Amino acid sequence: MMESSIRRSAIFALVAAFGLSACGGDANGNNAEKAVAEAKEAVAEVGATVDEAADDVAEAMDEAGEAIAGAVEAIKQELPEGVSIEMIERGKVVYAGPGICSSCHGPAGKGIPSLGADLTDSEWLHSDGSYAGITKTVMEGVTAQASSSGVPMPAKAGTNISDADVKAVAAYVWTLSKVSN
Repeated sequence: MMESSIRRSAIFALVAAFGLSACGGDANGNNAEKAVAEAKEAVAEVGATVDEAADDVAEAMDEAGEAIAGAVEAIKQELPEGVSIEMIERGKVVYAGPGICSSCHGPAGKGIPSLGADLTDSEWLHSDGSYAGITKTVMEGVTAQASSSGVPMPAKAGTNISDADVKAVAAYVWTLSKVSN
């Protein structure tokens, strides 16, 4: 937006200078050729300023991209074996949708009192909190007797989600406690 404003100003200066040259000068009798030269100089300066700003923006974007890539790489190195970022993203979709996990554990995984446990803290009630442990709990479910709320969690939450979806949900749930702590 700033670049277009600068360009409009430069174009206006050129048009004004060429308009002055057509009538031989300005109201003060100044030489039109001088006005044209000054306008060209202003345009050159504006062009350099825009180019410098564009270079600065490109450099900042490159640095940000490198920082993001580094953060993603760090996360990937911490992920359990067999878990990918794409898998976690799929798990988030399944958690909120067909896996119906959010119905008992809440949309952010914070739990719903007397229904589903908090999945964002470091306290794991039915596993050790590992990816494999979470996967096993979702695959097998939790009986009413073992449940802290007395409400059972059927295997796969009673849905027909695939084993791949269970693994994706487990990967997503695993990240919930890692991000919160």
